[in-house]
Amino acid sequence: MKRALIVLTEAYADWELSYVAAELSMSHSFKIDTVSLGESTVTSIGQIKTIVDYPIDQITEPYDALIIIGGNSWATLENEQLIQLIKTSLDEGIIVGAICGAVDFLARNHLLTGFKHTGNDLNTWTTDEKFKLYTNSIDFINEDSVIDQNLVTANGSSSVDFAFNVILALGLIDNKEAEKNKYFYKSGFVAYKLKYGEIG
Repeated sequence: MKRALIVLTEAYADWELSYVAAELSMSHSFKIDTVSLGESTVTSIGQIKTIVDYPIDQITEPYDALIIIGGNSWATLENEQLIQLIKTSLDEGIIVGAICGAVDFLARNHLLTGFKHTGNDLNTWTTDEKFKLYTNSIDFINEDSVIDQNLVTANGSSSVDFAFNVILALGLIDNKEAEKNKYFYKSGFVAYKLKYGEIG
């Protein structure tokens, strides 16, 4: 069975986690391990307390996907171990998914270079001194979620698109199925039934 690491920080965005974790689990192809930046327990924005499987310095086994969830800690967060984990994953062709504030972290740390991507606010990335290492605004795509090579990015409003783009990038579904699933969760059962017919 393959292994997905999901990085959760304090005040993580629980809604950004829910779809991608559920879809990975329901694929029956992935074991999920949660990773913190050091804490044994993290609490989401919605006050969901999560006991994590590993602090980042105890990752030893191989993994097939690295998913980094957004939240309220990313504006000032810096962590060299996480930077190296992301860089190594990207360099080795491992699927990396980042959403919301986690994409800001990638932008601040020169980790989006060479990839088409999206995120929350390009204007901030190109005007705020904290983002001086971000140099490839030409590669920013104004969409909710973007897949390029082995990187999946999304803005904070797009947990559904993010989840199914991660699943798509991992080869667990095809484009047609991904679009149908996105439509179901974004438009609802009735609209889906009218467009595609019965489910199942």
